[in-house]
Amino acid sequence: MHRPLSLLALACTLAACSPEERAPDASQPPPAATPTRPADRDAADEAGITRLTVYSGGYDALARSGDPGTDMPGYALVERPLHYTLKTGLNAVSATSVPAAMDVEAATLQARTPGVAIESQRYVAPLSGTGDLVSQIIGQRITVEHTAGGAKQTDTGVLLSANGGLTLALGDGRVKVVRDYDNFSVVDGTSLLPQQAELQWTVRAEANGDADFLLSYPMGGLAWRAEYLARIDDADGCKLALDGSALVANRAGVTFAEAHLTLVAGEPSRVQPQRQYMARGQAYDSRVAAAPAPQGMPRQRVSGEYHAYELPGTTPIHSGATERVALFPRRDAIACERAYVVDADAPDWQPPRPLVAPDHRGTTGALPVTAAVSVQNTKEAGLGQPLPAGRVRVYDGGDFLGESELGHTPAGAEIRLEVGKVFDLTAEREATDLRVDRSGRTITESFAITLKNAKDSDVEIRVVEPLPRWSDWQVTASSVPSKKKDARHVEFNVPVAAGGETRLTYTVRYRWPEGVTP
Repeated sequence: MHRPLSLLALACTLAACSPEERAPDASQPPPAATPTRPADRDAADEAGITRLTVYSGGYDALARSGDPGTDMPGYALVERPLHYTLKTGLNAVSATSVPAAMDVEAATLQARTPGVAIESQRYVAPLSGTGDLVSQIIGQRITVEHTAGGAKQTDTGVLLSANGGLTLALGDGRVKVVRDYDNFSVVDGTSLLPQQAELQWTVRAEANGDADFLLSYPMGGLAWRAEYLARIDDADGCKLALDGSALVANRAGVTFAEAHLTLVAGEPSRVQPQRQYMARGQAYDSRVAAAPAPQGMPRQRVSGEYHAYELPGTTPIHSGATERVALFPRRDAIACERAYVVDADAPDWQPPRPLVAPDHRGTTGALPVTAAVSVQNTKEAGLGQPLPAGRVRVYDGGDFLGESELGHTPAGAEIRLEVGKVFDLTAEREATDLRVDRSGRTITESFAITLKNAKDSDVEIRVVEPLPRWSDWQVTASSVPSKKKDARHVEFNVPVAAGGETRLTYTVRYRWPEGVTP
């Protein structure tokens, strides 16, 4: 019966064919050049090491992805040296071990030896399934095994069509259609079909000899994010020790055995191609300057609008693995501030007109009290450096407090880590009054927040209240002094005694100008 040919069966079929290297296509006259080093792996010496630049963004989606594919999260730039021995005139050269997630439209080969020019470039995709195989072997000789009358039969001929069965032109002049078959094999399949993804070039050389090239391409399947470990010590005020590392995920299906690795904290905009392809006859004339290898910890520098971390020496980035590398030396004794925070949460946006409906008041009812740790990212506080986005795991001495997401944070900015809900502190928020005076163009609203402390020590709780109804507002009365946090929030620092409770009340008045309609 008709059975689709599995990729495993295809591999077995191709392995049974001639073990010799694939012969050059008769339509391609240039002779194949000889690589002076294997073209499908990185060289071990300093001049032949691949340079790999990996950008942040897409790490979580990539870490959960499965088999390598063409459309993968993450973004990286690869600069891979290649070396060939050329003959005078036209030469055919190629490189394998290229990832499926490579952007083949942006791949370029640059000649680094005088007297050598790239005439054309093409990309040969690997087989992706039985349908892909059949489309490539129309007009080629195949052998088909099928059952007729209970007996096994074998026919060999040129495949004319694969619609509704296999149509063969047999050697005796007959055309035979085999509708139900058990399997088929490709005669000379090794020489006819691509065994893996491959980039091919036609190169012109003015003289015989060795030549150096640099293959550059962007790709998906690689991403990174920062991973921080923070430990708080309250023995002498609030002090925090911070370790910063980078997690590099490789799901591209290829291993970079030795790479000069640069991690860039930034997410450049990218145009998503409709489909990857490679045009013939495209020439390139560009060069890439190689930077000296940094020493010690990663060397930090500005990269366009982003920050880059150049790792010293070489780093292996294995296929399917997640590598962990240090970003900066441990920072000890960073000044910090601990706080308990209640946030009623409301949409943080500027309304086009005053909001008079009762439901625009933020969350009411029971609210969590969150433990937060704040750090000023300054040299005076013991830090003062750009911090790439990532996860921060926070410990209180040896006890785990929680985790918090950190966005890209420049030097000088405040870092606020909300690490978990406090067990012994509770909050209850209620709206107590709402009055709208359209003729006077005002909204007056009142709230009460009840805070309870089951701890055996006094605490202070920071209450952050949203003011979402309009941009012109004023707190007209409050039981605890208020402080403007930003254009749409006000803060109250509320003391709560051990085993007791405090009721915070306040009233806010909104005004809008004449000509504005709520």
